[in-house]
Amino acid sequence: MHLDWSHVQIQLKDLGCYSGKVDGIRGPQTKTAIRTFQKRMGLEDDGVVGEKTRTALNAHCSILDCSVSTAAELVKVSYAVKKKGINEINKSLRKQHGLWIVSQCPVPGVEAYMLNNRCLLVPGSNSFWDYAKFNLRLLNFGMPRLALRLSKRDRKDDKNTVRADSGIVWHQGFFTHAHHINKWIGSDPANWPRLIVGHSLGAASAQILSTIWSTPSIGFAAPRIRKSAVPSKYRNLSLSICRNDDLVCRFPRGFKRMGESRILIHKSPAKGLNHKMSAYIDAMQNRVSGLDIPKRWDP
Repeated sequence: MHLDWSHVQIQLKDLGCYSGKVDGIRGPQTKTAIRTFQKRMGLEDDGVVGEKTRTALNAHCSILDCSVSTAAELVKVSYAVKKKGINEINKSLRKQHGLWIVSQCPVPGVEAYMLNNRCLLVPGSNSFWDYAKFNLRLLNFGMPRLALRLSKRDRKDDKNTVRADSGIVWHQGFFTHAHHINKWIGSDPANWPRLIVGHSLGAASAQILSTIWSTPSIGFAAPRIRKSAVPSKYRNLSLSICRNDDLVCRFPRGFKRMGESRILIHKSPAKGLNHKMSAYIDAMQNRVSGLDIPKRWDP
C-alpha cells in the first residue's frame, strides 16, 4: 500500500514523536520517530509503517473537536498544568478526552500548551506579575510599536515588527504575549495549530494569533485588543464569548475585539466579577434561552 509520508510525518508531529520538517521523505529522522511511536505503543520498533502501526497512528491522532463546551473544559484544565505538572494533567486529559499535551511554550510567564490534535490552549494570567507585564501595557511609550504585517506594501526591515504595520494599533501587552507564542510555534505552517482556545489574557492572544496563522479561535472572557477599526482579512475567524456581568471584558476603553463576539447571560448569576473559567462553564450550562452562542466553531 502506498503511504503518504507527509501525512505520516504530520501524524508523528501531532503525537510529539517527530520534530523535523514535513517534506514527505522517509529519512533517518522520520524512521527514528516511527520507532519512538512504536515503542510507546508496545509494537515492534522496526521503523516500518505496517498495518499495525498505521492502525495505531490513525487511532491516536484524535479528531479535532470544535465544540464550544469542550473548548471551555480544555482551557480550564490548562490552568492546572503549572501547579500539577504535565504528566498529571495528561492522565486526566487522556481519560476524559483522549488528548494529551505534546509541547509547551518555554517563555517564562507565557503559558501555552499544544495538544496532540493540534489544538492550542492559552490560559490567562497565573500571577500578578503576568498580569502587570501584559494586561497593563497598552502602548509602548518611548519604544518602537509592535505591529502585524498583512500587506507586502507595508513591509519594513524592522526587527520589532512581526510581519510591518497593517494599520491596526494593537494593545502592546497582548501583542507581546501573542508574539512570544508565535515565535515558539515558528513559521512552518505544518506546526501551526488547527484551533486556538484561550481565556482572558489567553483569549486576547488567541484573537491576534488567529490573524497570523489564519486559524479559528475561541476566546472566553475576551479583552479588547485593537485600538483602530481597520478591518482584518481574517476578522471572522475569532469567536469571543463574554459574560454580561464580567467587567474585564469591557476594557480597555476605546479598544475593540477581532471577529465575532457573543454575550453570555447566566440565569441566576452569583455575585462578584464572574471572570474565572469556572464561572463561564457554569454560565454555559445555565444560560438564559435565546442567546446566540454556537455549539461549534469551525468557520
